[in-house]
Amino acid sequence: MIEVKTAAVGFPKKCYDTFSSFSNKNGGIIIFGINEDKGFITEDVYDIKDLQMQISSLCNDSMEPKIRAEILPLEFEGKNILAVKINELPQNKKPCYYKPKGLKGGSYTRIGDSDLLMTDYEIYALQSYNDHIIEDKRPNKNASIEDLNKSELVKYINKVKIDKPNFAKNSFEKSLKLCGIIDTASSNSYPTLAGTMIFGEYPQSYYPQLFVACVVVPGTKLGDVGKL
Repeated sequence: MIEVKTAAVGFPKKCYDTFSSFSNKNGGIIIFGINEDKGFITEDVYDIKDLQMQISSLCNDSMEPKIRAEILPLEFEGKNILAVKINELPQNKKPCYYKPKGLKGGSYTRIGDSDLLMTDYEIYALQSYNDHIIEDKRPNKNASIEDLNKSELVKYINKVKIDKPNFAKNSFEKSLKLCGIIDTASSNSYPTLAGTMIFGEYPQSYYPQLFVACVVVPGTKLGDVGKL
């Protein structure tokens, strides 16, 4: 991905969005000194040394986490331009955001050739990954094991035990926990989100906007078309 920015009369006031979006998605190169609005003509940058200092300051002082950009001054068509290469951050370091705007107002992602603010969900998904949060196993503290369908639980656990002799040695409650159907919080056992959705008597009362999506595939393997 390549982005061009003019810098003929000073350091662009808003380029932090591209630094953030490239860091959060796929990386890219920003070329200062080319004017897109005038048909991508080459322009001299206002001051090659100061521009490098401003970019270094932005990357080190204003972005979180810091961006280790590669900065390369060049001469092109007899004029000074500056290329800045930004690598995508590791997953556990995202999102990269512009500190003066804060996490929600300064985190961007790249969509096509645009730098767009990340949604609350996109930010949350990255933070959940960093904090090792597995939503399916989050305890539903508003419910209890009694809110699950006991007969379906028994059928499921018995089925799991068939080919797993070591698993079969566990108590019923421990088997539920090993399967991610319940979890413990503050010394109490609660159904997990997944357990509530799959085995709950009425999961809509807890998660009215959630649903379980499934598909039936003809045959016994992908690619089968079934009988005509």
